[in-house]
Order: sequence, then structure tokens, then C-alpha cells
Amino acid sequence: MAARAILYVAVAGSAALVRSIGFPTVFSSIGVQLPYAGDAYYHLRRIVYTVARFPESLDFDAYVSFPHGSEIIWPPAFDGAIAASIRPFVDPLDRAAVEALAVWAPVVLGVLTACAVAALAERHYGRGAAWCAGLGYALLPIGFVYSQLGMIDHHVAIALATTGLLGLACESFARDDGAPTWRAALATRETGISAGLGLAMAATLLTWPGALLHVAILQLAFGARWLGSEDAERARVRAVGFALSQAIVAIALLPFGWGASWRELGDWSLLALSRFHPLYFACAAASIGAVQWTHERLGDDDRRRRVGLALGLPLLVVAAVLVLVAPLREAVVAASGWFSPDEILLELASEMRPLLAPHGRLDPGFAVSRLGAGILVLPFVWAALARCAWAERSATKGLLLFWGFALFALALRQWRFANSLAPIYAVLLGAAFAHWASTLPGRLRERRTRAIVEAAAVAGLVGWTALAWTDFYRPIVRTNAHAWRSEPARIRGPLIPPRRLFDRAGRWLARHTPATRGYLDPSSPPEYGVLASWTAGHLLRYRAERPMVIDNFGPYAGQENFDAARAYFAEGDEDAAIAILERLRVRYVIGSRDGAGVAADLRPSAMAHRLWLGYGSWMTTDANEIVPGLSRHRLLLYLEVPSPAPSADPDGPRPESLGVWQVVRGARIEGRTEPGARVHLALPLFTSSGLETAYRRTTVADARGAYRFVVPYPTDVRFSPDVTTRGGYRLAGPRGRARLEVEEAEIVRGGVVPGPSI
Repeated sequence: MAARAILYVAVAGSAALVRSIGFPTVFSSIGVQLPYAGDAYYHLRRIVYTVARFPESLDFDAYVSFPHGSEIIWPPAFDGAIAASIRPFVDPLDRAAVEALAVWAPVVLGVLTACAVAALAERHYGRGAAWCAGLGYALLPIGFVYSQLGMIDHHVAIALATTGLLGLACESFARDDGAPTWRAALATRETGISAGLGLAMAATLLTWPGALLHVAILQLAFGARWLGSEDAERARVRAVGFALSQAIVAIALLPFGWGASWRELGDWSLLALSRFHPLYFACAAASIGAVQWTHERLGDDDRRRRVGLALGLPLLVVAAVLVLVAPLREAVVAASGWFSPDEILLELASEMRPLLAPHGRLDPGFAVSRLGAGILVLPFVWAALARCAWAERSATKGLLLFWGFALFALALRQWRFANSLAPIYAVLLGAAFAHWASTLPGRLRERRTRAIVEAAAVAGLVGWTALAWTDFYRPIVRTNAHAWRSEPARIRGPLIPPRRLFDRAGRWLARHTPATRGYLDPSSPPEYGVLASWTAGHLLRYRAERPMVIDNFGPYAGQENFDAARAYFAEGDEDAAIAILERLRVRYVIGSRDGAGVAADLRPSAMAHRLWLGYGSWMTTDANEIVPGLSRHRLLLYLEVPSPAPSADPDGPRPESLGVWQVVRGARIEGRTEPGARVHLALPLFTSSGLETAYRRTTVADARGAYRFVVPYPTDVRFSPDVTTRGGYRLAGPRGRARLEVEEAEIVRGGVVPGPSI
């Protein structure tokens, strides 16, 4: 007992220590900073909301996909559970206190997962495997990524939930008792385990509907076990248990899925909890029951007939349902594109790329840095363990291997599934290593040369893994060490520079722009929205407490908004771009390198480049074409990440930067000059970040000698605490030069300001 206690204390302590590395940067001098700027910030928003308005859940958010608002495609179970556990210990309106507790949820879940991994390995492979698997998972970088301090994301719960599902399924496989009658079958322990498994499946799907893939793996395993039964009595017991688990899932999901309605995804979506889910599991339960009943009524126990019925009858049911329910058919087709190259988020979201080619080319180094060199020999480990399982006739170990094989295949397609693969990966490698180490002394005596070669190969893999993991953790440890000593970080930390800029921009918007209604009150619609890159939407919303037009939900929160945002940043005509902003009721735009998310293929005159490269001024392209300056966008804030080695080349790469822009009507400067003459305008701009530039425009007078500029900057007031002008507008034409002052009142109402004759 003492040895077992030491095992779990060591595993839990190691997992907690590794996952808490980021303490100095998460608990920073300016408050809690999450390690990544994606979904964690929206989970935190929902947690804050539920703590403040308990037991309400934020299921429709007017601050998402503004101005329409959007349903939130994540079920509320994960955020609601964290909020419920926090609320007794904090003032419900103290957001800082809520944050300080919420950031520990991933650590707790990660520790529990590490202990579950050790328990699974101990149960099926022994104490030595438990030590290897538990400590291995505690150190595994991919486990750290999803369960580190502040990484508040449902995927950390999915790793624990699916490991629990696997453990329950293994218990069902291990306790396989026949029964002579249906009544007796319902009374066996198989029934209790099946009921628990059904509830666990439902809880997992209520955490993340995407876990349907994990549930499907178990369905295949239980289906094969049932159809491969050696006799009629065993088949009956297995069919009853299997059908019962599916019926419980259907009943548990019914109140959450059947009444759900998604504007973008429809009522039958596979991507969000919908009518599909309870119907799918109800059909599964009914099909299992119907196949077993039909098979028994046909007399003798013919396994091939049972398999034929199981393949034929469900296919008929599925075909009938798809024919009769057209929206369901469309939803299935849409979901099938999730793994196709045409899926837009596969291009934009890095976690949806292949494990061995995360950058579009073969790169096993990425997989090794997060999973260790064992990932490259996993097929051989799998084959060796499969041979042992076959020799032992162990269906339970066969299930473990099937689970690992299926998740490995999914991770090869999208590396985010490595989060679910990691627990069983640790178990299988731990089992193989423990068995190999225990038999090594004997083999050294019997086959010395072969054993030495094996030991050298294993040592090489362990050494490669140690070096890769050291490279992974070193910058994180070093950054946090600097933060702990209150020294400026010398390298990139977990919150990479572009996201630090968005964090600062969000805080700036909260302080210096008019507050909007309804952040914690859905009954009050907000007045205006903010447009920025979709990759920073969740972070900006949380920091600024302002509605976002697009965010990390991508097109699934609003395809219309997603397309409109991309059209705005790609637009070359400012008037057309302004029309898009007016339709979306946008008052502020954040211009960064990537525009709406990806700006690499946009033409030089696109708004994304005019905001980020041109600072709103006129500029020339590589083809010497003039791109006009902007009339109705004014810079309120400029932020950049200082380069550690500034380039003396003015045409060198730009540092990471962004600008917060306000959309205004603009004042019209109208003056006279010679017909057809070119007139230049400039206004010096100075930013608090040290950028000194000028707002520059150029135009050509018409045939009557009239010229006109529409300008967004006033010279009589301080329109921003971080951007100032100096000396008024400077105009130059063929007749001379002049200076001109423009009042803010004219900018706001779109008034006319007489210009000099130049």
C-alpha cells in the first residue's frame, strides 16, 4: 500500500510541478495573463459570466459575430463546472479573484489525468508500467500544452474524460460473464458498467461534441466484441449492455440536443450538440436490439449471420433516415468536409494540421518535441504488445491497442488529437519499456550482443527525447525565471509578441473608448463593434469588453461576418470598405500584419496593407503604382515589438506591430490651384511607442482647378492619448505652400474646411 501511495504522490507531484511552470508569467504585474490568446479567453469569459449570474450559462452572446450575435457552439458543461466550483470562494463580481482560481483548473485536470494514466497502466500492465506511464505523461510536452496553468480549454477535460471512458470500457471487457436469459443478463455487473459507460459518454459529449470520434472508436470495439461472441448467451449479454449504454447516452443528450438550434450550423449539425446526437444514439441502441432479437428468432447461433444482420440492418436504417431527413443529410455532408483540404479552418488553425507535417512538409521534429522519439517507433511497440495480447488472449489489452491505433491515426491527420492520444501513448510505451527493462538482465546473460544493441537503441531514443523536451521547455522555464526576478524577458514567452500586442490593445480599448452595454447583461444590446483578425477576437473581447465582428470561432459563429471581414481587409476602395464597416456597425478597426487572419495573398492596395504598411498614408507599390491614403480612418494607438537587432535597412522586414484605428466621417478640405496640378498634404504624427511618421495624401486638381481632401485628424484637440499631431496640415502645390488647422467638430460631422489657394 505504501509503495502504491508513493507512486501516485510522485506522479501527481511531478504533473503539478511541470504544469505550474508558468506561474510568474500567468500571475503578472498587470494581472492574470493566459499563455495563449485563443479559446481559453472565451472559456474564461463564460466562467466569469456564470459566476456573476449563477446558474445562468452564456449560450447566446451579442458580443460574438456583432451585430447579429451568435449561439455558442460549445456545450456549457466545462465552463459551468469550473464556475460552480469557484463561486463559493469568491465575490461573484470580483473578476480578478475568479481569474486567479480559474487558471488552476487545467492543472488540476492534468494531474488527475496523469494519475488516471498510471492507474490504467497499473491495472493492465503492472506497477512498473504505472511508474513509466505516469511519470512519462507528467513530463509529456503535449500534455503540458493542454493542461498548463492558465490553459482553460475543454480539451484538457477531454483528455481526462476519454481516459476514463477507456478505463470503464476495459472493465467491461475484463468482466465478461454469460447469462442464460435476458432478465439474468440485465442483472449482471455488465449492466452496471454499461450504464456507467453510457453516462460517461454523455458527459464527454456535453464537454465537447467533437468527442463523438472518441465514442465512435469504442462503439466499433464494442460492436466487434458483440458480433464476435463465441456463443448465443454471451452475445445476448453483450448486446444488452451495448444497447443499454447507447440508450442512456440518447436519453442524457435529449434535453440538450433536441431543442438546440444553430443559425449557422442548422438543427442537425455534427459539429455542435444538436438533434443529431440523441437520434444517432437512439438509432444505435435500437439497431443493436433489433439485430440481436432478429438473430435469436432465426434459430441457431450463426456468427456470420449475426455479422450480416449487423451490417445490413443499420445501413438500411441510416439510409432511410438520411433520405427522409434532408437537413440531416446536408449536415453529414458538411461534417465530412472537416478533414478535407477545402475546410477553411484547416488552413488557418495550426492545431488542425498533420502531426508529422505541421508546416506543410514532413517534419518529424515537431512530433518528437511534443511526444518524444517514441512516437516514431510506436508502430513497432504496438505490434510487439499486440503479439503479447494475442498470446494471452486478452480482449482488454486488444481494446487498449485498438484505442491507441485509432487515436494515432487521427493525430497523424490533425495533431490536436495528440492530446487524446497522449494518455494511451504513455500507457503503451510505459508497458513496453517496463517489460523490456525487467527482462533485460536475463537477456544480457543469454544473448549479450543483441541485448546491448537493444539497450543502445533505447538509450538513443531516450536521449533524443530528453534533448527534444529540453529544447521545448527551456524557453518557457527561462522566460518565467526572468519574470520571477522581475527582469525583462529576453526571449519569446508563452504569450508570443503579436498576442502581447493584442492584449495591450484590448486593455487600451477598455480604458479609452466608450463602454458598450450588455457585456454581462444579455438584455442590453451593445452599441458598436470592433473588427480585428479572427485569431485575436477572444482575447480582444475579454480585455476590451467590446463586441467583436469575428473571432476564433471563425465562420461557425457567422459565415456572413467572416466573409465580410475578409472582404473589408481585401478591399482596395476605402469607400467600399467603409460601407462594409457601416453595415457591421464597426467603430474601431485593429490593423495588423494578417488583416482578418491571412493577408499574404492580398493585393498591395488592400486595406490590410494600407493600415499596417502605410499607416493610412499614400504609398507606392513595387510596380510604382500610387495607393491613395485613407480619408476616414485615423490612428489612435500604435504598438510594436522592439526588434532585438534593429535593421538599418529601411526596406527590411517590419517588426510585429498593430494599430488601433477609429472610423470617422472626416472633414473635407476644398481649395483652388492650377487645373490638373498635383497637390500634396502632410500632417506629422507622433506616437507614444516612439513611431514618428506623417499622414500623407496626394491628389490632382480637376479641370477647374479645384482640389479636395477628406482628412480624419483634427489639429485643435488631443484626439488620442497615444497619438499626437504637430504644426497643422502642410499643403503644397504649384503656387506655393500653406498650413491649415482642422477642428474636431468638422471631423465628426463631415464638415467643409476652406483650403488655401496653392
